Amino acid sequence: MKESLLTNCERNFINKAVEEGTRLDGRNLLEARPVKIYFGSSWGSCMVLLGQTRAVVQVTCDIQQPNTSRPNEGMLHINVELNPLAAQHFDGGRQSESSILISRQLEKCFKDSKCIDLESLCIVADKKVWNLRVDINIINHDGNLIDCASIATLAALSHFHRPDVTSTGENIIIHSFAEKDPLPLTLYHYPVCVSFITFESGNTIMDPTYLEERVGVAQLTLGMNSYREVCSLHFNYLMKTMTVEDVISAVSNYAANYAAKLVKQIKEAVTHDVEARYNKNDHNTNRFKECITMRKLTTMNSECISIKLHKWGQLEKEEPDEANLEEDEGNRYKIIKPGEASAELIVGNGMSVGEGGPNTWNVSESSEEETGDIEMTTEVRKEENKVLDNIEISGDSEEETTEMLDSRDIMQ
Repeated sequence: MKESLLTNCERNFINKAVEEGTRLDGRNLLEARPVKIYFGSSWGSCMVLLGQTRAVVQVTCDIQQPNTSRPNEGMLHINVELNPLAAQHFDGGRQSESSILISRQLEKCFKDSKCIDLESLCIVADKKVWNLRVDINIINHDGNLIDCASIATLAALSHFHRPDVTSTGENIIIHSFAEKDPLPLTLYHYPVCVSFITFESGNTIMDPTYLEERVGVAQLTLGMNSYREVCSLHFNYLMKTMTVEDVISAVSNYAANYAAKLVKQIKEAVTHDVEARYNKNDHNTNRFKECITMRKLTTMNSECISIKLHKWGQLEKEEPDEANLEEDEGNRYKIIKPGEASAELIVGNGMSVGEGGPNTWNVSESSEEETGDIEMTTEVRKEENKVLDNIEISGDSEEETTEMLDSRDIMQ
């Protein structure tokens, strides 16, 4: 399925909002979305939530022969899958240009920057080495896939533990986790990707959403570690008047600070989960089950849209026109602030929009006072039927003898 086209109204609205320094989700221009990290039951299984963008990563390993050019180093392969579950225009079962581009950027950030000690993955030189495979699955697409995938990859590699092996001449013994404790990977540094989008007005934003990516004219992705070093760089532009030097000079400091903050969060999450596993305390860990809402209707459940308002409690009072004199004042709308950075539109009678009006079937007291045709009558209650003992039933006939009663007998 092809990607839906972006209308000119949406494009102009986003450009105008960014030009005025406002974003649709209420963030500042150089402010990123919150990051949540969850780990699975196996080593190297990780799920990362960057706003509404979600990525699941699984790291696996097997023993293979090394490359002839590097006989004493292990191997690292990164594969990215864009599932149709994430977006309708993704084709499942085959590599697309977007997935190939993300895979190459991640390989430059992790493999070419030498962040993993590949020599420690060598079992027997020129014969047997460990082959690491990182499988990344995007399950929800709301923009900035490269950043979400890089955070998930770094968290999964930091969390992964490989089995311990013993080499006895020609034989190699792989010990299970019950026999010997698994060994973590050796990481020299921790790189992550930080993306920026530049618009026609010249303003640059951090961590763009899906709509902002489609409207922007230039995209910059920096791979940086906690030491403020650039590990990789990717610049894609549509306007040739803009150069990469102009964008880097404006956002390099923000990218370095954000990368250091992300690396610290990843290290704390990994350390906390590893300690909880060895202590066998699963109550204090962030697992996949904690990010799933059970026994609730989640299909229509959505968070409040964060909007930016200058004055919360103030209403703009319009002068009444002659045509609006007969309009009921209770039907006017007003804005309330239910929570932090959120708002809700309610009607003047205290009901929120979409909840429906009052029941119009019952006659209210106000309508009774206005209309004079309604007459109040006394209530008549039906008494229970009295059992008459004087009824005689003849055995020859199946019919019952009845006795006629007057209205006076009933009133008694």
